[in-house]
Amino acid sequence: MEKINFDFILKATEGKGYNIKDPQNFIEEVSTDSRNISKNSLFVPIKGEKFDGHDFIKESFQKGAILTLSEKDLKDLPYIKVNDTTKSLNLLAKEYLKMFNPLKIGITGSNGKTTTKDLLLSTIKDQSKIGTRGNTNNLIGVPLNIFRVDRKTKYLILEMGMNSIGELSILSRTVDPDIVIITTINESHIGNFESFDQIISAKFEILENYKNDYPVVINGDNPYILKKFPNKIKHITFGLKNINDIFPEKFEIEKRFSKIFIDKKEYRINIPGIGGIYSFLVVYTLKKFFDKIIEIDLKKGLENFYPSENRMNIFSVKGITIIDDSYNANPASMKNGIEVLSKFNSRKIAVLSDMLELGKESENLHRKIGEILNDNRIDVLMTVGEYSKFINLTFSGEKYHFEKRSKLEEFLKKYVKENDTILIKGSHLFEMFETVKILKEFLQ
Repeated sequence: MEKINFDFILKATEGKGYNIKDPQNFIEEVSTDSRNISKNSLFVPIKGEKFDGHDFIKESFQKGAILTLSEKDLKDLPYIKVNDTTKSLNLLAKEYLKMFNPLKIGITGSNGKTTTKDLLLSTIKDQSKIGTRGNTNNLIGVPLNIFRVDRKTKYLILEMGMNSIGELSILSRTVDPDIVIITTINESHIGNFESFDQIISAKFEILENYKNDYPVVINGDNPYILKKFPNKIKHITFGLKNINDIFPEKFEIEKRFSKIFIDKKEYRINIPGIGGIYSFLVVYTLKKFFDKIIEIDLKKGLENFYPSENRMNIFSVKGITIIDDSYNANPASMKNGIEVLSKFNSRKIAVLSDMLELGKESENLHRKIGEILNDNRIDVLMTVGEYSKFINLTFSGEKYHFEKRSKLEEFLKKYVKENDTILIKGSHLFEMFETVKILKEFLQ
């Protein structure tokens, strides 16, 4: 981050300063976590479901903060009073980003944001000029990622997620992306919306601030995107169907990787499943249509690319193969994980928890996962949670259901045997990555 002074922060956040002796004093970092704060930092307290960051303002100053935003009145400490700290964080990030001129790429969609971002990052030729780090795609994470930009940054590639109406609208104004990518739109988070059409509208909020200098890159296999996409905005499509601008001649999904044949060349991506192929097609689209503004080394990038932690990581411990796709889950990613599991010639075990934020569609969508398990001839199913029992009820093979994850883990350790292949997947709240960790430690 480049230094910015108190006066810059005051103007950007539209707040009012108190106890500020020198408006020209500089901060060198912006933080929302009082536990991990550096000297000369601005602390931004965020109100969450469990904690209120305002309770940790004094602690942040003890650890190095020299200024804070606050929705509350404070005594003695230098602060800028604002109505909404999250909104002000985004306003500050927006003004900070205007100081520089990186190519800003915004990636949204119900699935594939992280894999697409990571693959694109891996393929960029000059790694020293990338401002993006970590998986931060919300109203807090996106602005914090922006503060990593400095005068050397050439590329800023951001996931832009949403759980409700209005969030992508805010992020669009904050980032003002030069290139927009829409990976796909499906039922993810439908429980937070009145209808599926409302999800589509919420995703398209990313286009509210779009200047139309470059065409939007969209998944042309997704009928919902094509049907609702604004006619006035140029776009390029990618997908598996030959109706798209970019599509493969054929593809092959193996146990641990996928092959894509396109423009009479063969490429290999170190991740199995349809999801990885779609991510490849996004990057291939950028290389083919945006080569004048973004330098991509596809061959080297693919060789060096491996999925992020808990996202389709496949490894073996004492003859047992674990497919760790535990980071999160929705119907589309569940289907992808099950299809990857089906490729293995062994006893195939699916260990699944609930998919959350599906609202009134929860029972129906969980039952569909049971049908997908049957169609892919999965041998054994273990489920945990309230809604996953509907997966269990629909599945016709050997099955077990648990009310608590700890009970599932105790059973799993006794049950598994050499040559088994185990898919572990569920919504983030269930922390199925802990199941991966416990099983791995047990087998070692």
